[in-house]
Amino acid sequence: MPESRSSRAIVLRWRAYGESDKIATLLTEEFGKLTGIAKGAKNSRRRFANSLEPLARVRVRFRQKPTANLAFLESAELLTSTAALSDPPRFAYASYLAELADQLTLEDDPVPGLYALLDEALQEVERGPATTAFLRAFELQLLTRAGFEPQLECCARCERTWDSGEPAHLSVSHGTLACGRCRGQDAAVAIDAAVLPLLADLKRMPLAACRDHALGPLARDAAQLTGRLLALHLARPLRSVKLIEQVVGAS
Repeated sequence: MPESRSSRAIVLRWRAYGESDKIATLLTEEFGKLTGIAKGAKNSRRRFANSLEPLARVRVRFRQKPTANLAFLESAELLTSTAALSDPPRFAYASYLAELADQLTLEDDPVPGLYALLDEALQEVERGPATTAFLRAFELQLLTRAGFEPQLECCARCERTWDSGEPAHLSVSHGTLACGRCRGQDAAVAIDAAVLPLLADLKRMPLAACRDHALGPLARDAAQLTGRLLALHLARPLRSVKLIEQVVGAS
C-alpha cells in the first residue's frame, strides 16, 4: 500500500460522485495539482467537514498509487474557510484566480512557488477589492511560474528596447512582442509600448504592493496583452469571467 502523504492545499473544484462521494482537485504546496476521491465526503462530519469547498485552504492527507488516475483522499482539515470570500465580487475574482491556476498547471508536474502565489493572491482578495494592477500582476506572475514568461523589456527578435511612443506588435499565434521593423507577416495586435515597463514591474513585485499601482489610461492595453498571452495556454473558456461580468455589471 502506498504511504500516506500530507500537504497544505487549496481546493480548486469538486464534483459529486455517486450518492456520497466527492472528486476534488486541489493545488498542493508540495506535490502540485492532484485530483482525488473522497469517499463518503458528502456525509462526513469528521474527515471532510466543510473542507472541500472551492477556495478553501486545507491540510489534505492522501494516498496515491503510481498507476491510479485518482488519489485516495483520507482527510482534509480546514485551515482557512471561504467566509472572507463569500460576498459576490470577492468570490468571483477569487474563482478567476483559482481557475487560471487550474488551467495553467498539469497533474504530476509541480510548479515551484505556485501554491504560495495563489495563497498570497487569495489573501489579498480577502483584504480588499481586486484592482486592475493586482489582476495583471497575478496573471503575469502565474505565466512566469508556469514556464510561459513573456519578454516585455524589448523586441523579441532584435532585442531593441522600446522607443517612446512606438507601438509594440503582439503576435496572435506566438504571444511574442516585436517592434515595427521586426513584426513580419504574422497577424499581430498593436499594444502601446508605454505599458510594457509598467507590466515588467508588476511581474516582479509582491502582489500586495501591486494593489495601488496605477495603470491609468494604459489599463486597457495591459488587459488586452495579458488576456491574449493567457488565451494561448487555456484549454477552454474561463467560466469565472462570465461570473465577474455578471457580478460587476450588477454592482
